[in-house]
Amino acid sequence: MNRDLFVKIAIKLGIYPQMMKLDNRIQMHKQNKAFSVYGLRTLQLADEAALQTHCRLFLTFGTLLGAYRNKGFIPYDCDLDTGMLYSDYNDNFINAMEQAGLKHIRRYYVKATNRICEDKFDYKGVHIDVHYYYKDEEGNLYCDLCLPHETNDWRTANMTDGFPSIIRTCPDTELERHSFLGIECFMPTKTVEWLRTLYGEHFMTPDPKWSMNDHKQRSQSRGERLFRIEYR
Repeated sequence: MNRDLFVKIAIKLGIYPQMMKLDNRIQMHKQNKAFSVYGLRTLQLADEAALQTHCRLFLTFGTLLGAYRNKGFIPYDCDLDTGMLYSDYNDNFINAMEQAGLKHIRRYYVKATNRICEDKFDYKGVHIDVHYYYKDEEGNLYCDLCLPHETNDWRTANMTDGFPSIIRTCPDTELERHSFLGIECFMPTKTVEWLRTLYGEHFMTPDPKWSMNDHKQRSQSRGERLFRIEYR
């Protein structure tokens, strides 16, 4: 059955959320297998591509937490979270990533202003997210996290009112190179402050039940509606 038709039927029957959960589990299993083989190589290639274009790609969210707490990747995390100061960004970055073998598969942005929020790349089944950080009026750094649409599938949402988002804010920080699993990469100098802000005082205690709801609860505010571009 055509996937789009299947989605329409699922929405009509009211089982779309359950279908998406099942699909996510299947995709998660595939990504886990790819991550165990190519996760570190993906991060290394992305870092090298960024450096070629004078950009600094740094660890954030779960990848930063794993680097600090686990001294490696979090066992149940199967993608890579990186950040980039938008002031560093230039258009050559995307080309450098593509030339390194990282396929540009998706972009989230604010349609009214064309402000870029996130780019997603794929390397041999491993997904790496690049979250773009901006400065707010208080001088803190923030990025936008896209959430699933309240009721619609992504194509319908993208053609209508877009996706809800939340804003995650962290202290302004310098970036410095660290050794991570045998490679070099950037991390915030205020790593501990960032992790406390993102995950709370008990961030050193692993929580296998962590979900996006934790980000929602700790978000500073609702963000703008986001839209996405698919490149594959």
